Order: sequence, then C-alpha cells, then structure tokens
Amino acid sequence: MAEELDIPPSKLEEAKSRYEAIGNWLDRPESTIAEYDPAISPQGSFLLGTVTRPFTDSEEYDVDLVCRLEASKAQFTQKSLKEAVGHEVALYAQAHSMTDPEEHRRCWRLNYAAGAQFHMDILPALPDAQRYQTKLFEQGYRELAHDSALSGHAVAITDKTLPHYDRPTEDWPQSNPTGFAAWFRGRMRVRLTEAKRALAHRERITASVDDIPDYKVKTPLQRSIQLLKRHRDCMFANDCDHKPISIIITTLAAHAYNEETTISAALQSILTGMDRYIEDRSGVAWVVNPVNPAENFADKWAEELKKRDNFYHWLDQARRDFALYLRASTFDKMPELLREHLGAKLVDRTMAAMLPVATVGLAAPAIATGISSATDVARAERAVEQINRAGPQSKPWAKS
Repeated sequence: MAEELDIPPSKLEEAKSRYEAIGNWLDRPESTIAEYDPAISPQGSFLLGTVTRPFTDSEEYDVDLVCRLEASKAQFTQKSLKEAVGHEVALYAQAHSMTDPEEHRRCWRLNYAAGAQFHMDILPALPDAQRYQTKLFEQGYRELAHDSALSGHAVAITDKTLPHYDRPTEDWPQSNPTGFAAWFRGRMRVRLTEAKRALAHRERITASVDDIPDYKVKTPLQRSIQLLKRHRDCMFANDCDHKPISIIITTLAAHAYNEETTISAALQSILTGMDRYIEDRSGVAWVVNPVNPAENFADKWAEELKKRDNFYHWLDQARRDFALYLRASTFDKMPELLREHLGAKLVDRTMAAMLPVATVGLAAPAIATGISSATDVARAERAVEQINRAGPQSKPWAKS
C-alpha cells in the first residue's frame, strides 16, 4: 500500500525535469538575475522522499522549491528579491504559454496544465548560514551551530506580511530545508545505506552506494510517514484546514523511529513514541524544529486549539487502527476502520493484487508488506495500553 501511495517514477521524473528547466531559465544569459547564479532545489516531501499521491483526482502534487541567489541583503530587500525572481518566473510562464504565476505570502506558485497534476511553489532565498549559526550559538545550541551539515546551508527568505518587507534590514525570516533533510537522513542512515546496497546488488550497479540518489530507494521510516499522512488525509478529508500538518508528523515520526527493518515495526515505534517528543514549555506545546530549536512547528496550536486537539485525535485513531491490523492472523485481512482511514480504493486494489500470492500459501509476503511476528503484535498491544495510561512525556532538547 505504501508503494501504491508513492509518486509514480514517471511523474517524479517529470517534476524533476520541470524544475530543472526553471533553473536553467533563471540562469540563462538573458536572465535579469543570472549574475547572482540562481539555483533551484527541492524542499519538503520531494526532498525527504515522503511524497504521497493526491487524495483525489482533483488535487495536485505540491512541489516545493527554493530559488537561491548568491547575493546579500545589502543588494536586496525581501520585496525586491521576490519581485526579481517573480519577474523571471513570469517570463518563463509566458514563454511556455502558462498562466501568470500566483503570488503567495512567501513564494510564487507556477501552475501547469491540468494533465501535469502538479504545481511548483518557488521560494526566493539568499544564503544566510552565518547569521543562522550565530543565533544558534547565542541561544546555547553550540554543537548544532558548529555542525555544518545541519546549519551550514540556512537561507534567508521572503515574507510579504512583515512590516520591514520593503526596507533594507538584516532581520529576514530564515529557513533551513537542507539542514532538516540532513537530520532526517541521519535518523534512517543505516536503512538508507542498506536499501541502496540492495538496489545496487539487484540492478548490478557498479557505482558507489553514495552515488545512488536517495529518491531511488525507500526506508521503513519514509513508507511509514506516507501511510500516516494518507491516514491523516482520509480522517480529515472534510476539514483540511485543521488537519495535523505534514512537518509535525514527519518530525515526530523521525524522532521516534529506531532504524526498524520493517514497516510494521517502524509504525509500532512511531505510533508508540512520537508524542513523547512534544515539549511542554510553560504550558505551550512545542514540536521543536530539530535544526532550529527556537522554532516551534506547532505554533498554530496555541492560536487554534482545534489543531492541537485534532492531532491527538488523529494519533489515538491511528494507534487503534494499525493495532487492529497487527492483531490480525493473516496479512490479507484488513479491519474495516483501517480500510476506511487509508482509503477503500487503495486498500481494495492492493489486497486484490496480493490475493494470488495468498492463495498459493506463501508466507514471505507478510514480511515484505510489513506484518510482524506474534511477539511484535503482543508488544504493540501492550504499548498502546501503556501509552493510553501514561500519556506524552519527553524533553529531548538540551543546550551545550
């Protein structure tokens, strides 16, 4: 089912070729920003390998991109940077007979024809690692500040709602998608390396494992996040504005993952422990950005309690639904609640494809699709009961 949820390779390659084409356009000799060596790179689920197919045929893949210019804040205000990038994006749209890009709070949205089934959100940015690391150091996160992989690629971004948006200032919003991706990969380093080795062996690839792109393989952590995001989408299909956001699910899942080898074992660890990484800071819930501990991914919870309540409602339901599946005696029996919360079409299509395997009496596919042993099932049941009694607890951050 996780494989069914994944973006098709052809669609992934199409998206990749489209954003590379934008990058080439921005860097062409005639470009008004070519002197700043513009570079386009993905962020979000496309970078993390946790993209899921749109929930309905009317929805699109949201391809999040960063457009980084090698320039300084002395050369641009947030407004002038956004306009400079927007001008070239508009010319690209015009040259390719596309509709004009939409201006959003921080980015430009480039819409493709309906058949493409995706749009690109292009975020203008400038290098800002030094200021980012200085702030971490001042806040007491010295180890993080000195880790170039986690903090050395931070960028300053635009936000048109800020009062100094059109004025020269050093005080820009910051983002660090490359650092977050490095942290995320670190949470699954063993399984990622193993998956690449298996791919190299299977396809007789002679290149180094390090040369195999991350998007070519998937780990149990990535598959689990895809399943949890789809479960979330089904639960809140009629309340998208208040559903748990993907960055919170992704961050908490990565914290709770312990390099499990199967999807079922990964889900057990994640669903058992993910809420323990929600901090309580003076009565305020914090889902800490692991590469910027001063940032709270759950900052909207204090403003809209429904968002917080829906997260815990979703987590409780996910625990119940997946525990029911783990209690099943055979992998081809899907509890109705889980079927409903993963999408009946997805489940029925996948189960139908697995039936020929089941009828010949092969047990191996149970492992391949993430079914645990009886010991794991019992452990999962005990874990769910323990969680319901104990509740969330953890303060993982420490200053050095």
